[in-house]
Amino acid sequence: MFNWKDISMAGIIILAIAFYTCKKSTLQASINSPENRVSNFIEQDDASFSFVSENTYTEFHENSAVNWITFDEAYIKCKKNPRPIMIDVYTTWCGPCKMMSNQTFSNPQIAKYINDNFYAVKFDAETKDSVKFDKYVFVSSDNSNPKAPHQFAASILDNQLAYPSIVFLNNQIQRLDILKGFMPPKNFEPILNYYGSGDYQKIKWEEYEKTFVSSLK
Repeated sequence: MFNWKDISMAGIIILAIAFYTCKKSTLQASINSPENRVSNFIEQDDASFSFVSENTYTEFHENSAVNWITFDEAYIKCKKNPRPIMIDVYTTWCGPCKMMSNQTFSNPQIAKYINDNFYAVKFDAETKDSVKFDKYVFVSSDNSNPKAPHQFAASILDNQLAYPSIVFLNNQIQRLDILKGFMPPKNFEPILNYYGSGDYQKIKWEEYEKTFVSSLK
């Protein structure tokens, strides 16, 4: 039987693993003021940290403009050549998720910026495959229910299961922000650049948004 308490525990566990050096996490999940998260970095011991997926379902399209890769590939690449990670948490039945793929991720300039500045990962929030994170394995909350949320999705989204959700991680695998819902290219571009350029470390979002000049045609 699906138990939200189990999902809550999964969320606590994954954050504890990722940021175990901190006694209390100060991470927040809100789209309205992304600068609230960028100052809450927590140092971690990379020697004890691993991020590997096992048979995680990833939606690939031969004609996809974005170079989607798996979690384990993103983690390995990030260790060798650090850069931010962008995770698209979606479901196969979600209309706004399809709009995000067909309108935003398919935009040539948006896709190029993602490919040049991020490791891009897709995660099906209802996959039945397991995800291994350090010593813990996250699975579907209910294998008999095709639409049951995956424990990993619930964890990384702080149990706020809205689709699509775009999660930004920095090059230390620390979460920066969660964007919820469909965002057209014009709306998505400044946020993408904010985190991809590293400007989130220098300037507040409100100031950045006011001065941002779009390159979309």
